[in-house]
Formats: sequence, C-alpha cells, structure tokens
Amino acid sequence: MYQTALLLLSGPLRLLIESIGPYLSWTNKKIAKCLYVKLEPELYNPISKSDSINLKRLSTVVPVVYHKASSLCKNVDVRVLLGNIEQSKLTQSKQLNFDAIVTNCDPTDIRNYLKQNYGKSCDNIIKLNDIDTPVSQVELESDDTEFQTFDTVCLGGTFDRLHNGHKVFLSEAALKATKKIIVGVSDGVTLKKKILWELIEPVEKRIKDVTDFLEDIDSSLKYEVVPIYDVYGPTITLPDIDCLVVTTETRIGGEKVNNERKNRGMSEVKLHIIDVVENTDRSKDEDEKLSSSTKRMHLLGKPLKISKPSLISKPYCVLLRGHPLSGKSFVANKLQLSGVPVLCCDEMLSAIFHKDSELKKFIIKEFGEEICNDEDSFVFEKLVIACLKNKEKKDCLAQLVLTKLTSALQQVFQVYSEQGSHTILVKDSSIFEGCELGIKVNEIWATILPASESIKLFKEHYLVTEEEAGKLIDSLPSNEQYVATANVLFCNKWSPDTTQQQVNRAFSYLKSIQKST
Repeated sequence: MYQTALLLLSGPLRLLIESIGPYLSWTNKKIAKCLYVKLEPELYNPISKSDSINLKRLSTVVPVVYHKASSLCKNVDVRVLLGNIEQSKLTQSKQLNFDAIVTNCDPTDIRNYLKQNYGKSCDNIIKLNDIDTPVSQVELESDDTEFQTFDTVCLGGTFDRLHNGHKVFLSEAALKATKKIIVGVSDGVTLKKKILWELIEPVEKRIKDVTDFLEDIDSSLKYEVVPIYDVYGPTITLPDIDCLVVTTETRIGGEKVNNERKNRGMSEVKLHIIDVVENTDRSKDEDEKLSSSTKRMHLLGKPLKISKPSLISKPYCVLLRGHPLSGKSFVANKLQLSGVPVLCCDEMLSAIFHKDSELKKFIIKEFGEEICNDEDSFVFEKLVIACLKNKEKKDCLAQLVLTKLTSALQQVFQVYSEQGSHTILVKDSSIFEGCELGIKVNEIWATILPASESIKLFKEHYLVTEEEAGKLIDSLPSNEQYVATANVLFCNKWSPDTTQQQVNRAFSYLKSIQKST
C-alpha cells in the first residue's frame, strides 16, 4: 500500500468523469493517506485560465469527482489538482510528494509529463488497462455563457474538519481566480450557532488546513486566509475584491455584503453561486449535504483522546458525567444491557440517606420538609434542585456525604476486582456532579446538550421558569469544560437511534481496550 499517489488521467473530460468511479475504487484499496487527481484532456496541452471552454467543463467535473470520492474513498484525502504548466511557480513553490502514479497513459509519456510539470520523477507508475470505461456520446453540459475569471476572488466559511464539500467550494474559487484568493475562516461568537460547536477545531488549524489545500491544488495563486467574526469579514474593507463565491445556502449573506459595500461607497462584487454537495450516505438525523456538523456528529462515541492501556489497573473505571437530563441514564442503561457493570452514584446516595437517620434529619432541617414525600422518603429530584439553587447548602451536604459515597464505591470496586471484572462504569451524581469521588478514574466520558435544549428540559421536568432553568444550568460545568476533559463524548440531541449508534461506538472502543490490556 502507498501513502500518497497521483491519479493522472488523460482524455476527453466526458469520458474521464464516466470512468473516474472505477479508478477511485481501485486506488482506495491501495492508498493509505492522500490521493491527488489530475485530469488532462490533452496531456501536453494542459488547461489554462484563458481556456474558457475547458475551465467551464472542469468546473462541472470537479464536484462530480469529490461526490464520487465521498462514497468510494471515505478514508482517503482526495485532492483534484488545478495547476498547469503555464504556471511556472508550480515547480518552484509547493512541491507535491507522491509514492506512486496511477494512470491510463503510457509510462514514457508520464515520465516526460512529470519532469515538465513537476520537475521530478517517480519509479512507481501503474498503468491500468482493465478499467471498464463506458462509451457515451453525451457531452458535458454547457451553455453560451462565458466562464468568467477574476483577479481577486473571496469566500468564507467555518471550514471545520475539511471535507469534500469544502474542497468543491475552494476549488471553484481557485478556478475563478487569476491572481489571488481571500478566505475568511469563521471564529468567535459566530461559531456558537453551529451544531456541536464545542468540537470545532481551533481557528489556527482550520486556517492551516485551508491554506495547505489551496497551495496543493494550485500553487500559482496568492492566498490570504484570515479569521473573521461576522458575515462580512474583509469583503467590506477591501475594495479590490472582484468576485465572492457563495453556495445556494449562503447567497443571502453575499447579498448583505453587496448592500454594505454600496453603503460604504465601494463597487459591488460579482456573486458566483454554486450548489452544495449532497450527502448520499447519511442517517435520518444528519444533514442532506456534506457538512462539518455531520463530521462532528461522527466523533460522538469515539475516543477524543486515548488513555495508555499499559498503565491501567483492573477494573478499568469510566466516570460518566453530564448535566441532569442530558442523557446519562440512557447511555448508562444501554451500556449495562451490553454487559458493562454500572454503579449509579444517585442510587448509592439514596441508600445512604435511607439508612442514616441523623443525616436524614440534617437534610430535612437544611432543605425543609417539602424535600420528602408522603411516605417520609426523599424526593431525590427536589433535593437535586435545592442543591443546585444553594451552593453553600450543597457544599455542606457534600462534607457529610461524599466520604460515605467514596467508601461505598471503594467496597464495590473491591468486589468487582476480586471477581476479575475488567470494566466498571460509574454514573456521576446529579447532586454532586463534578465533585471528587475519591476513586481512581481511568477515563471520563460525558454527555452534553445545547443550552437551549437543556433549558427546555429543565423547564418541563422541574417545573421552573426559563430564567430559573438558565440559572440552574449556569451553576453546573459548561459544555466546554466537559469537552475539555472527556475521553468520549455523547450528545442526546437527536433520535434514540442516533444516540444508540454513539453508545455502540463507545462499547466497541471499550472492547478494544479490553483486548489491549
């Protein structure tokens, strides 16, 4: 298997795009990391920015390549190269590295092409003769409109975990630009409108990934990739931007840009609108388009950071944290059904309260008789709310109870250890969420929900106002704090089936740990 390869195909784009699927399927089995794709209608006459007809065809073909790659090369970073021999900086700027070349051309022609275009050679040239290429007389769609290019092209987006939809977006800008591309990468409060925004990569990494991709596909252009904090970014401060590339979803933002430019006495930019790339392999809760939100969803239930099994003693302890009503019980119950022993801190606390009469009197004195029901037993959820509302009383209760809880946990751990159990899941207490439990924890798993969802659930379940729900949630650790410490993350925002998929991934991860230890 090769780490990186170049798929170099020559011939009419109509035929190349019809045969690209089998080529991608073949290379997917042979390439581990990155596959560059170069389509040349004529091997020794590469497409240039002055070739309006072939530029337009290439603009039609590139999205098809990435769309097919999304299903045929899921684990390979596919990049369609757009640079050509006329752009002399190609061999002087960023040097592409590949271990092999897969092609439909004669190897001798390929060696000459490599030397002329990339200033290098490659010993591993694989000519595929057995790829079935359908024969068709259908031409690529075209009309009489010219494929217009511009000196400076601008576009913007979040660009989290660069995917094939982003690549289509950036590639269209590269085809449109003759000198410079300006990219705005969203940061700051604008991110908080995104699904699972807490998992969005740092802006520095996203800027680097965008820059590296653009320099790979066409190193002849100048690139300026900057953070932006609103819908406008540099579009309303730089008058010399000629074209703004937007999607069908962000067209309104482009129109806002032109309105603001007019208000500032600048000329309007040309809006170039492209379609989003469809996500054909999706679940019912995922976006219909290729999106970063879906990629972040796929991180749920998977290890965000991995412990070192060689340093782990048995039983392996996973602490499951999260706000009340955030889905902890669902996750714990599903893992228990899969055979993972679960210790519920709330159940252990209830047993402690029931057995200790002096403790019970203290709680009634501090929190009031309304904390009990008609049978003179604690209504646990009322106690949870009372502690969330009054930190001083919660801390006072913690001093009396946590040592007892720790002792109970340690006793159960000893039993499981003597029985040879490999894994224990400890479901953290709703009352003392985030407090030190006095046990050795190998991993922390966490459940999160968007603040708006949590507020809605608190209002309905605890019968409080929206303002009260917000204050209760503010008294708990934030989603960002959970993400910062969690080895594995869950989000119960979607259907039970989607949460079950997260649990299944987490259980598979637990089994892999068992094998490694």
